[in-house]
Amino acid sequence: MSIKRLNYFTHQFLREQDFKDEQAYHVEMRRRHNRLLHGWGVVSGLEVQKKGEREITIGPGMAIDKEGRELVLSETVTRDFTALERSSHTHVTIAYAEKWDEADHQAAGGVEGYTRLTESTEIKESKQDPPKDGSVVTLARVHVDDVGHVHRIETEASVRKLIAPSSPAAGWMRLPFKPVRVAAAKSVGKIHIGADEEVDFIIDEDRTYCEEKGAKGWMSIPVPPGAKSIVGFRIAGTTHGNVTVSLVRTGWNLPENRGERTELVKEIVSGASFHKDIHVDFNLDESHALAVWVKAEGQTEIWLVAAKFE
Repeated sequence: MSIKRLNYFTHQFLREQDFKDEQAYHVEMRRRHNRLLHGWGVVSGLEVQKKGEREITIGPGMAIDKEGRELVLSETVTRDFTALERSSHTHVTIAYAEKWDEADHQAAGGVEGYTRLTESTEIKESKQDPPKDGSVVTLARVHVDDVGHVHRIETEASVRKLIAPSSPAAGWMRLPFKPVRVAAAKSVGKIHIGADEEVDFIIDEDRTYCEEKGAKGWMSIPVPPGAKSIVGFRIAGTTHGNVTVSLVRTGWNLPENRGERTELVKEIVSGASFHKDIHVDFNLDESHALAVWVKAEGQTEIWLVAAKFE
Protein backbone atom coordinates (compact mmCIF):
# COMPACT_ATOMS: atom_id res chain seq x y z
CA MET A 1 0.00 0.00 0.00
CA SER A 2 1.40 3.39 -1.02
CA ILE A 3 1.81 6.35 1.33
CA LYS A 4 -0.02 9.55 0.36
CA ARG A 5 1.28 13.01 1.21
CA LEU A 6 -0.72 16.23 0.97
CA ASN A 7 -0.12 18.23 -2.21
CA TYR A 8 -1.19 21.88 -2.28
CA PHE A 9 -1.97 24.12 -5.24
CA THR A 10 -3.25 27.69 -5.68
CA HIS A 11 -7.00 28.22 -5.03
CA GLN A 12 -7.31 24.73 -3.53
CA PHE A 13 -10.21 24.48 -1.05
CA LEU A 14 -8.92 22.94 2.19
CA ARG A 15 -11.17 21.09 4.61
CA GLU A 16 -10.68 20.05 8.23
CA GLN A 17 -9.67 16.52 7.18
CA ASP A 18 -6.87 17.89 5.01
CA PHE A 19 -5.16 19.46 8.02
CA LYS A 20 -5.67 16.27 10.06
CA ASP A 21 -4.16 14.19 7.25
CA GLU A 22 -1.18 16.56 7.08
CA GLN A 23 -0.46 16.08 10.77
CA ALA A 24 -1.10 12.32 10.62
CA TYR A 25 1.43 11.92 7.80
CA HIS A 26 4.24 13.62 9.69
CA VAL A 27 3.41 11.92 12.99
CA GLU A 28 3.35 8.45 11.45
CA MET A 29 6.56 8.95 9.44
CA ARG A 30 8.39 10.21 12.53
CA ARG A 31 7.18 7.30 14.64
CA ARG A 32 8.13 4.84 11.92
CA HIS A 33 11.61 6.38 11.88
CA ASN A 34 11.84 5.95 15.67
CA ARG A 35 10.69 2.33 15.55
CA LEU A 36 12.87 1.10 12.73
CA LEU A 37 16.07 3.12 13.22
CA HIS A 38 16.25 3.57 16.98
CA GLY A 39 14.17 0.89 18.69
CA TRP A 40 12.53 1.60 22.02
CA GLY A 41 13.53 2.39 25.60
CA VAL A 42 14.96 5.27 27.61
CA VAL A 43 16.72 7.86 25.42
CA SER A 44 18.01 10.17 28.14
CA GLY A 45 17.26 11.23 31.71
CA LEU A 46 14.27 9.73 33.55
CA GLU A 47 16.57 8.90 36.46
CA VAL A 48 14.85 7.30 39.45
CA GLN A 49 16.26 8.39 42.82
CA LYS A 50 15.36 8.09 46.49
CA LYS A 51 13.84 11.13 48.20
CA GLY A 52 13.39 10.82 51.95
CA GLU A 53 12.42 7.48 53.46
CA ARG A 54 9.20 6.75 51.54
CA GLU A 55 9.45 8.72 48.31
CA ILE A 56 11.23 8.56 44.97
CA THR A 57 11.65 11.06 42.18
CA ILE A 58 11.68 10.55 38.41
CA GLY A 59 13.75 13.22 36.71
CA PRO A 60 13.00 14.91 33.37
CA GLY A 61 13.91 12.96 30.26
CA MET A 62 12.66 11.14 27.21
CA ALA A 63 11.88 7.61 26.13
CA ILE A 64 10.38 5.97 23.04
CA ASP A 65 7.84 3.14 23.19
CA LYS A 66 7.59 0.29 20.71
CA GLU A 67 5.06 2.22 18.61
CA GLY A 68 7.70 4.91 18.09
CA ARG A 69 5.84 7.42 20.27
CA GLU A 70 7.97 9.92 22.21
CA LEU A 71 7.46 9.90 25.98
CA VAL A 72 8.63 13.30 27.19
CA LEU A 73 8.72 14.15 30.89
CA SER A 74 9.47 17.86 31.20
CA GLU A 75 9.71 18.17 34.98
CA THR A 76 10.55 16.04 38.01
CA VAL A 77 7.78 13.81 39.36
CA THR A 78 7.62 12.61 42.97
CA ARG A 79 5.92 9.33 43.98
CA ASP A 80 4.92 8.46 47.54
CA PHE A 81 5.34 4.79 48.57
CA THR A 82 3.75 5.09 52.02
CA ALA A 83 0.93 2.75 51.04
CA LEU A 84 3.20 0.16 49.45
CA GLU A 85 3.22 -3.28 51.06
CA ARG A 86 6.13 -3.83 53.45
CA SER A 87 9.08 -6.02 52.35
CA SER A 88 8.04 -5.86 48.71
CA HIS A 89 9.08 -4.31 45.43
CA THR A 90 7.40 -2.40 42.62
CA HIS A 91 8.29 -1.66 39.00
CA VAL A 92 8.22 1.99 37.93
CA THR A 93 7.13 2.46 34.31
CA ILE A 94 6.36 5.29 31.93
CA ALA A 95 3.81 5.14 29.11
CA TYR A 96 2.34 7.37 26.40
CA ALA A 97 -0.92 9.22 27.08
CA GLU A 98 -3.09 11.79 25.34
CA LYS A 99 -5.50 14.19 27.01
CA TRP A 100 -7.59 17.29 26.42
CA ASP A 101 -6.76 20.40 28.45
CA GLU A 102 -9.72 22.62 29.34
CA ALA A 103 -7.48 25.65 28.77
CA ASP A 104 -7.52 24.69 25.08
CA HIS A 105 -11.32 24.47 24.87
CA GLN A 106 -12.90 27.05 22.62
CA ALA A 107 -16.51 27.94 21.89
CA ALA A 108 -17.31 30.64 19.32
CA GLY A 109 -19.62 31.20 16.38
CA GLY A 110 -21.87 28.31 17.35
CA VAL A 111 -19.08 25.71 17.32
CA GLU A 112 -16.83 24.42 20.01
CA GLY A 113 -13.84 22.15 20.36
CA TYR A 114 -10.30 21.81 21.61
CA THR A 115 -7.60 23.71 19.75
CA ARG A 116 -4.81 21.47 21.05
CA LEU A 117 -4.29 17.79 21.90
CA THR A 118 -1.80 17.29 24.75
CA GLU A 119 0.73 14.48 24.33
CA SER A 120 1.55 13.43 27.88
CA THR A 121 3.02 10.56 29.88
CA GLU A 122 1.68 8.28 32.57
CA ILE A 123 3.93 6.97 35.34
CA LYS A 124 2.76 3.88 37.19
CA GLU A 125 3.96 1.39 39.77
CA SER A 126 3.19 -2.32 39.52
CA LYS A 127 4.19 -5.27 41.66
CA GLN A 128 3.75 -7.56 38.64
CA ASP A 129 6.39 -7.72 35.92
CA PRO A 130 5.63 -5.04 33.30
CA PRO A 131 4.47 -6.22 29.86
CA LYS A 132 7.33 -6.82 27.43
CA ASP A 133 5.39 -5.71 24.37
CA GLY A 134 6.85 -2.19 24.47
CA SER A 135 3.58 -0.51 25.51
CA VAL A 136 5.41 0.75 28.61
CA VAL A 137 9.08 1.47 29.31
CA THR A 138 10.47 0.23 32.63
CA LEU A 139 12.57 2.78 34.50
CA ALA A 140 13.45 0.99 37.74
CA ARG A 141 12.53 -1.65 40.31
CA VAL A 142 12.17 -0.20 43.81
CA HIS A 143 12.48 -2.35 46.94
CA VAL A 144 10.81 -1.41 50.23
CA ASP A 145 12.06 -2.86 53.53
CA ASP A 146 10.12 -4.24 56.50
CA VAL A 147 9.36 -0.78 57.92
CA GLY A 148 8.17 0.67 54.61
CA HIS A 149 11.32 2.62 53.73
CA VAL A 150 12.76 2.74 50.24
CA HIS A 151 15.68 0.34 50.58
CA ARG A 152 17.11 -0.17 47.09
CA ILE A 153 16.50 1.08 43.55
CA GLU A 154 17.54 -1.20 40.69
CA THR A 155 18.31 0.44 37.35
CA GLU A 156 20.58 -2.21 35.80
CA ALA A 157 20.18 -3.21 32.16
CA SER A 158 18.24 -6.31 33.19
CA VAL A 159 15.56 -4.02 34.68
CA ARG A 160 15.71 -0.62 32.98
CA LYS A 161 15.06 -0.71 29.25
CA LEU A 162 17.56 1.51 27.42
CA ILE A 163 17.45 2.43 23.79
CA ALA A 164 20.43 1.36 21.69
CA PRO A 165 20.09 3.06 18.29
CA SER A 166 23.52 2.11 16.97
CA SER A 167 25.04 -0.35 19.39
CA PRO A 168 28.44 -1.66 18.23
CA ALA A 169 27.56 -4.89 20.04
CA ALA A 170 24.72 -5.77 17.66
CA GLY A 171 25.27 -8.78 15.38
CA TRP A 172 27.09 -12.10 15.33
CA MET A 173 30.39 -12.72 17.06
CA ARG A 174 32.07 -15.70 15.37
CA LEU A 175 35.03 -17.54 16.82
CA PRO A 176 36.51 -21.04 16.48
CA PHE A 177 36.05 -23.41 19.42
CA LYS A 178 39.28 -23.22 21.43
CA PRO A 179 38.38 -25.04 24.63
CA VAL A 180 40.10 -25.23 27.98
CA ARG A 181 40.61 -28.73 29.32
CA VAL A 182 38.10 -29.97 31.88
CA ALA A 183 40.19 -31.37 34.72
CA ALA A 184 39.79 -34.94 35.93
CA ALA A 185 37.56 -35.46 38.97
CA LYS A 186 39.15 -35.29 42.37
CA SER A 187 38.02 -34.84 45.95
CA VAL A 188 39.20 -32.15 48.33
CA GLY A 189 37.68 -33.01 51.68
CA LYS A 190 33.96 -33.24 51.01
CA ILE A 191 34.11 -31.12 47.85
CA HIS A 192 34.06 -32.85 44.44
CA ILE A 193 35.89 -30.91 41.71
CA GLY A 194 36.03 -31.31 37.95
CA ALA A 195 34.61 -34.11 35.81
CA ASP A 196 35.48 -37.60 34.64
CA GLU A 197 38.77 -37.77 32.79
CA GLU A 198 38.47 -37.89 29.03
CA VAL A 199 40.68 -37.22 26.03
CA ASP A 200 41.31 -33.54 25.35
CA PHE A 201 40.20 -31.74 22.21
CA ILE A 202 42.97 -31.13 19.70
CA ILE A 203 43.19 -27.56 18.44
CA ASP A 204 44.24 -26.66 14.90
CA GLU A 205 44.30 -23.25 13.27
CA ASP A 206 40.81 -23.59 11.83
CA ARG A 207 39.07 -26.39 13.75
CA THR A 208 38.91 -28.26 17.02
CA TYR A 209 38.56 -32.04 16.93
CA CYS A 210 38.78 -35.26 18.91
CA GLU A 211 39.18 -38.96 18.07
CA GLU A 212 36.90 -41.92 18.77
CA LYS A 213 37.13 -41.73 22.57
CA GLY A 214 35.47 -38.32 22.63
CA ALA A 215 36.39 -35.23 24.62
CA LYS A 216 34.98 -32.39 26.65
CA GLY A 217 36.00 -28.81 27.29
CA TRP A 218 34.73 -25.29 27.89
CA MET A 219 35.47 -21.85 26.46
CA SER A 220 34.56 -18.33 27.49
CA ILE A 221 32.68 -16.15 24.98
CA PRO A 222 33.59 -12.44 25.21
CA VAL A 223 30.59 -10.15 25.65
CA PRO A 224 31.01 -7.03 23.48
CA PRO A 225 30.86 -3.67 25.29
CA GLY A 226 27.33 -2.30 25.17
CA ALA A 227 25.62 -5.66 24.60
CA LYS A 228 22.26 -5.81 26.40
CA SER A 229 21.19 -9.33 25.47
CA ILE A 230 22.18 -12.52 23.66
CA VAL A 231 19.60 -13.46 21.03
CA GLY A 232 21.24 -16.31 19.12
CA PHE A 233 23.77 -19.12 19.42
CA ARG A 234 25.35 -21.27 16.69
CA ILE A 235 27.64 -24.29 16.50
CA ALA A 236 28.76 -26.13 13.35
CA GLY A 237 30.84 -29.21 12.64
CA THR A 238 30.75 -32.95 12.02
CA THR A 239 30.43 -35.91 14.36
CA HIS A 240 30.18 -39.70 14.34
CA GLY A 241 28.25 -39.62 17.60
CA ASN A 242 26.50 -36.98 19.69
CA VAL A 243 27.66 -33.54 20.80
CA THR A 244 26.17 -31.98 23.95
CA VAL A 245 26.36 -28.19 24.02
CA SER A 246 25.60 -25.93 27.00
CA LEU A 247 25.56 -22.13 26.94
CA VAL A 248 26.07 -20.68 30.40
CA ARG A 249 25.68 -17.14 31.75
CA THR A 250 28.33 -16.50 34.39
CA GLY A 251 29.86 -13.55 36.19
CA TRP A 252 28.06 -11.59 38.89
CA ASN A 253 24.32 -11.28 39.53
CA LEU A 254 23.86 -7.62 40.46
CA PRO A 255 20.21 -7.74 41.64
CA GLU A 256 20.89 -10.69 43.96
CA ASN A 257 24.47 -9.66 44.83
CA ARG A 258 25.99 -13.09 44.22
CA GLY A 259 28.00 -15.07 41.72
CA GLU A 260 26.05 -16.54 38.83
CA ARG A 261 26.12 -19.75 36.83
CA THR A 262 22.88 -20.08 34.87
CA GLU A 263 22.53 -22.64 32.08
CA LEU A 264 20.71 -20.79 29.30
CA VAL A 265 20.74 -23.54 26.66
CA LYS A 266 21.48 -27.25 26.59
CA GLU A 267 21.24 -29.04 23.25
CA ILE A 268 22.30 -32.44 21.89
CA VAL A 269 23.28 -32.36 18.22
CA SER A 270 24.20 -35.25 15.96
CA GLY A 271 24.69 -36.15 12.34
CA ALA A 272 27.59 -36.43 9.95
CA SER A 273 27.39 -32.66 9.43
CA PHE A 274 25.55 -30.26 11.71
CA HIS A 275 24.90 -26.53 11.71
CA LYS A 276 22.78 -25.82 14.76
CA ASP A 277 21.13 -22.39 15.10
CA ILE A 278 19.49 -21.80 18.48
CA HIS A 279 17.24 -18.81 19.14
CA VAL A 280 17.66 -17.41 22.64
CA ASP A 281 16.63 -14.17 24.35
CA PHE A 282 18.44 -13.52 27.63
CA ASN A 283 19.40 -10.22 29.23
CA LEU A 284 23.00 -9.27 29.90
CA ASP A 285 24.51 -6.45 31.91
CA GLU A 286 28.00 -5.15 32.55
CA SER A 287 28.68 -7.83 35.20
CA HIS A 288 27.76 -10.86 33.08
CA ALA A 289 30.02 -13.20 31.13
CA LEU A 290 29.26 -16.18 28.87
CA ALA A 291 30.80 -19.62 28.48
CA VAL A 292 30.14 -22.63 26.25
CA TRP A 293 30.65 -26.22 27.43
CA VAL A 294 30.90 -29.04 24.88
CA LYS A 295 31.02 -32.81 25.31
CA ALA A 296 31.70 -34.91 22.22
CA GLU A 297 30.96 -38.64 22.11
CA GLY A 298 32.89 -40.17 19.25
CA GLN A 299 35.04 -38.63 16.54
CA THR A 300 34.03 -34.99 16.20
CA GLU A 301 35.17 -31.81 14.46
CA ILE A 302 33.92 -28.37 15.52
CA TRP A 303 34.51 -25.58 13.05
CA LEU A 304 32.47 -22.73 14.43
CA VAL A 305 30.94 -21.36 17.62
CA ALA A 306 29.13 -18.02 17.43
CA ALA A 307 26.83 -15.84 19.51
CA LYS A 308 24.52 -13.04 18.37
CA PHE A 309 24.19 -9.94 20.55
CA GLU A 310 21.94 -6.90 20.68
